Amino acid sequence: MSLPIPSLGSGTTSIDPKEQEAIDNILIALASRSNGDLRKLLHSFFSFLHRRTDFYIVPHEDDVHNKMGFREGDAEKVLLAAFRQFPLRKMPRQADIEAAKKTQSPKNTTTSETPPKESSVKESKPNQPRKTEDDHQIRLTEKGLQIPVGNGGTTKKYKWTQTIDECTVMIQVPVGIRGKELDVSITASAIEVRPKKPLEDGTDLFVKGPLTESIDPNESTWSLEGGVVVLVLYKKQKKFWDTILVGDSKIDTSMVDSRRNISEYDETTQAQIRKMIFDQNQVQKGLPTSDEIAGIKPPIPPLPPGVEYINQEKLDEAFKGDAPNKRD
Repeated sequence: MSLPIPSLGSGTTSIDPKEQEAIDNILIALASRSNGDLRKLLHSFFSFLHRRTDFYIVPHEDDVHNKMGFREGDAEKVLLAAFRQFPLRKMPRQADIEAAKKTQSPKNTTTSETPPKESSVKESKPNQPRKTEDDHQIRLTEKGLQIPVGNGGTTKKYKWTQTIDECTVMIQVPVGIRGKELDVSITASAIEVRPKKPLEDGTDLFVKGPLTESIDPNESTWSLEGGVVVLVLYKKQKKFWDTILVGDSKIDTSMVDSRRNISEYDETTQAQIRKMIFDQNQVQKGLPTSDEIAGIKPPIPPLPPGVEYINQEKLDEAFKGDAPNKRD
């Protein structure tokens, strides 16, 4: 089974609610067979992609017109974009939940005339604009800069997060709009997202402007899901941005979490990091390092080009502090 190769010219269309409900029923059945262990469910899903589709296939670089598989790294981009289309749902403290239950319990003893009023108020809340909720979550420093959330920030037109390598921009659009109805432009220095035809309310532009830093447009992608356009912008320079578009609200980059998960590095770098951490812990405990355990002597660096002779006095002076140890 061949999956569509992602490109900058087309996005993922949103799923019809009825179709989503049918898919949910299938996924619920699969989750039940996994006994609630999401790891089994994910393992089965990716095993299916590996065995029955070309999701894990990387075509040879010479076969430009080969429609099978994905360019190296593109499959991961699709996964990251899909994951970032949906916000994390943070649970309140258990103590707050218990307190809310206690405050609600007296209301249950009231007459049957009052509950409809409460339910009508609750039903009206989802109709409130999302922007007002986002504005309340924005916190500022004394200098007026946004405190980073996900190493990014919030503007009136979009939210964004970032790592040292990339930025993810989430732009709210009408839920009914489809990918083929959008015109998305990603260049090295600017982005633009607009409907191909003006909407009924007259909207003809969602986001447009010059980027605060340069990106690699060939590696950057976009997708659409559930009324959110997700742009994944790959930075040309590994640095943290203070904003996405020139002139927009900035974050305080001094508060960015610059840590990087070890699993994000390649296998060689991961091995070097683990070896370094192990050796540091061994030295602090007065125990042998990994090389000493393996009986590996540290390599002797070669002499610089043209160096054949050395001043004996300077050599003796350099090793003066080590001389007593050698005599012992």
